[in-house]
Amino acid sequence: MSDIVADIKSRLSIEDVVAQYVQLKQAGKNFKGLCPFHQEKTPSFMVSPEKQLAYCFGCHKGGDMIAFVEEVEGVEFKDAIEILADKCGLDMKDYQLSDAKHSKTEKGEIYDIHSHAADFYEEKLWNTEKGKKVLNYLRNRGLKDETIKKYKFGLAPDSFENTHMDLVKKGYSRKMISLGGIAVSKDTDSQKIYDRFRNRLIIPIYDSIGRIVGFGGRAMKKGDEPKYLNSPDSPIYHKSEVVYGYNFAKDSIKKTGKVILVEGYFDVIMSHQEGIMNTVATSGTALTKEQIKLFKRLTKDLIFCFDTDKAGIEAAKRGFELAQEDKMNVHVIIGLDTKDPADYILDHPGEWAGIVEKPVPFMDFCIKEIIKNHDPSTIEGKKIILSQLLPFLNLLSSTFEKDQYVREIASKLGTNEVVIYDEIKKNKKTTIKHVKKQEKSEEIQNKKPSVIEMIFGLILEHSEDLESYLEKIDENLLINQEKSIYNTFKDHYNLLRAESTRKDFLSCFDDEIANRFEVISLFVEDLYGTFSKDMLEKELELLINKEKRSRIEREQRVLSMKMREAEKKGDKELAKDLLQQFNKLVSP
Repeated sequence: MSDIVADIKSRLSIEDVVAQYVQLKQAGKNFKGLCPFHQEKTPSFMVSPEKQLAYCFGCHKGGDMIAFVEEVEGVEFKDAIEILADKCGLDMKDYQLSDAKHSKTEKGEIYDIHSHAADFYEEKLWNTEKGKKVLNYLRNRGLKDETIKKYKFGLAPDSFENTHMDLVKKGYSRKMISLGGIAVSKDTDSQKIYDRFRNRLIIPIYDSIGRIVGFGGRAMKKGDEPKYLNSPDSPIYHKSEVVYGYNFAKDSIKKTGKVILVEGYFDVIMSHQEGIMNTVATSGTALTKEQIKLFKRLTKDLIFCFDTDKAGIEAAKRGFELAQEDKMNVHVIIGLDTKDPADYILDHPGEWAGIVEKPVPFMDFCIKEIIKNHDPSTIEGKKIILSQLLPFLNLLSSTFEKDQYVREIASKLGTNEVVIYDEIKKNKKTTIKHVKKQEKSEEIQNKKPSVIEMIFGLILEHSEDLESYLEKIDENLLINQEKSIYNTFKDHYNLLRAESTRKDFLSCFDDEIANRFEVISLFVEDLYGTFSKDMLEKELELLINKEKRSRIEREQRVLSMKMREAEKKGDKELAKDLLQQFNKLVSP
């Protein structure tokens, strides 16, 4: 049986895989783009077709195409393999993954629980008397039967135990059923549980690759609260990261270059049914940085379609601020006559496609809304309007765009542009922070190559020019693994002379070191790709001298500490010997 990893890599190139998530630009023989793993303004993410490696110099994440998909999709090895196999037309059934690394995990079991629960709910919708009534409700809301099946709508029975008992019979423990959020625990060891969803229309929530990770349950009985009950966060479901409908929408988002953000499940599904597939919704939360990051992989154009009530407008404002931090273009859909998209589509068949093609820039919408609610002919009205617009003007990163809106606002308020610019300066720190929670950013660990790693990397990448520099490295300065690497370079140097035997040279190291050298090579290519031979020689000399000084200074610190300890203990002979060693280091 063939090796599926080898077959995938023979059919796909890493630049094609990465290009589905990152906008890449040619940079010599490599490609560069903004990192999909962390927020940055200057591209530090490099893709090497030659090495079939993708790596970020900023957050130091990356690897081969499988490692990249694991990281960018937030999936495990087996799931990354499935995604890539699907992309290149391979059937997983023709292969066998037997490695222990691919065995069932806690997350894997919870995914299975959700898949079985969805089947259970779906069966209750299509094959029970209560289900027939719920189907009629869905059809009356404009959904076609094929749509109901495509999105796997279901029905949770009006019972405290039917769902979880069905899962228990399939071999799943109560603890895992509860951990996944399908049931609620009555005790600390999760042995006494009851069904979370009862007598509710069930709408499965999918992750970015189409796995069911949670459910939205709509009450079907008047007076049942809340109207929508969503799964809690679990090992496989994080509300702040999941975007409803993204798995169905991502191809269309990339194709159209736009993402339409609505508020509810039905808004997404009805929009998809109308052929507007680039529509998604937040998963019962305000828009988050993680979700913006997901959109930015595929597009820079974000279109809001929120309710025009106060809550909807505030949500749009919060979303605009987050989007501006990532320099996204934000537009707003208007003209729905206070209806949400699902109701508008139902009442105006065939018109939705035309509506979504005519969004207005967010700032135009914002200026109109704020002026509409206050009197621009009075001093007090002007002050309120300007104070409410200042946070948005401060967020605009484009000087040209800011100037255009300052002119427009000045005209509408009957004042001078200079006055508005003065207010902007005085209120430079004014933002919309009062309408959103601060989000703690993850600290990026610095794993930049060390100086000695850069020295080895330069020799590896430019072996035809820098052979003599191995002799310039003082072997006495090397420690532990560095000595072993140095000796391997010396003993197998001939393998480096020819490009065709480079892989043979790297095979002299264990996998961890070989992979590390591939990453270091990317740093060398990025930093020194345009250097001449003379420049490379000077750079290598600088690095060798820098490392030498660093090692000497480190040894001096160690000797100083030992001398102080010897003096404290009254060991004069040892202190004298250590002083002699110290003086040798400082002598020219």
